[in-house]
Amino acid sequence: MQARIVALLIQAKDQGIDYVSGGDIARQLGISRSAVWKYIEAIRNNGAVVDAVPGKGYQLVNSDDLLLPGAINVKTDVVGCEYVYLPEVDSTNSEAKRRIQAGCPEGLVLAAENQTQGRGRMGRPWYSVAGKNLAFSVVLFPSGIPLSRAPFLTPLSAVAVCRAVKKVSGLSIELKWPNDLLIAGLKAGGILLEAGAEMDRLRYAVIGIGINVNLSHGDIPEAVARTATSLSLAAGKPVSRRRLLEEIMISLDSYYTKFCSGGAQSILTEYVELCSTLGKEIAFLWQGQRRSGRAVSVAPDGALIVITKSGEMLTLRAGDVHCL
Repeated sequence: MQARIVALLIQAKDQGIDYVSGGDIARQLGISRSAVWKYIEAIRNNGAVVDAVPGKGYQLVNSDDLLLPGAINVKTDVVGCEYVYLPEVDSTNSEAKRRIQAGCPEGLVLAAENQTQGRGRMGRPWYSVAGKNLAFSVVLFPSGIPLSRAPFLTPLSAVAVCRAVKKVSGLSIELKWPNDLLIAGLKAGGILLEAGAEMDRLRYAVIGIGINVNLSHGDIPEAVARTATSLSLAAGKPVSRRRLLEEIMISLDSYYTKFCSGGAQSILTEYVELCSTLGKEIAFLWQGQRRSGRAVSVAPDGALIVITKSGEMLTLRAGDVHCL
């Protein structure tokens, strides 16, 4: 019922209606006015800012930033078939894997307002601010996909996010191999892929996505202040978290469907166009040793092809790279 009330208030606001009376809500949903008030209080407790004016009704003030069920409304084939909002969780990827063990549908999206143990690649902590960022995971069961193709889900997700960010904010995102989302060279987000397999087949994939949406300069920790940014800082205006999450889900659903039907090459072409690492001299670790070379292309599985000064061709499937 909370989700239905949230959806009703957002629909009214999108239609230019400032306030919806408690009586109208009660009639439309078939509940009492006292029940409406109790649900409104519960919605407020979940982070919604609801303005109440006697004689006018209720208005959802922060609808652009709200991620509650009822606020998120998408029409997709897979991604978002089930949507769960978590006020707080250790990590959306960890929660996703727990739900896979318990039995959950493909396309489950878990969005968290706050992560106590959010992480990026290689176990690094992922810093986030409640109410200002996006942190969510998507559960996929790519039936019949070879395990060797699993890494390609990272560039697939990166391209999907780039297209959604462009549509919602007008910003152009660059991609640093393998998973960083950059704006003018500064990190605005990242993607963490975790997968499970049976024999040589992919059993499940969890795609974790974190994006700095409306962080101010003061919100960014000093340790990363010179290397991080947010969409709002780059755009010079607030960006709707709700619209952005919806567009990412729609975009990711489209690219995943294309991937499952054999359209990986066209996605790879888009990734290459967006990848700022290509053509640059980079430093990286190779078999425990620091090496350098020029990033020249991306393999069909998403690996980075590097040519060293001696002409040796190396294929990087994991690890960090740093531009020289």
